Amino acid sequence: MVSTIGIIGLALLALAWLPQTYSVIKKKKSNINPGFGTLYVLGSLILIYYSIQIKDNIFLILNILVAIMSAISLYFSTGKRKK
Repeated sequence: MVSTIGIIGLALLALAWLPQTYSVIKKKKSNINPGFGTLYVLGSLILIYYSIQIKDNIFLILNILVAIMSAISLYFSTGKRKK
C-alpha cells in the first residue's frame, strides 16, 4: 500500500513537470532564475545520492526525473547555448 501511494505521488509530480519542460524545450527559453535553478539541480543530485543510500527506489526515480527536467530548464535559462 505504501509503495502504491509513493508511485502515485511520483507519477503526479512527474506529470506536473512534463508540460513545463515541454514548453521550455519547444520555446528554447526558460524564465527561471539561474541561481534558483542551480540550487534546485544540486539539491536534486544530493537527494539522488541520499535515495541510493537509503535504498528508496521511488524517491530515487522521482529525484532523477526532477533533476533532468530542472537541468533542462536551467540550461535554457542561461542563454549560453548555441543558436
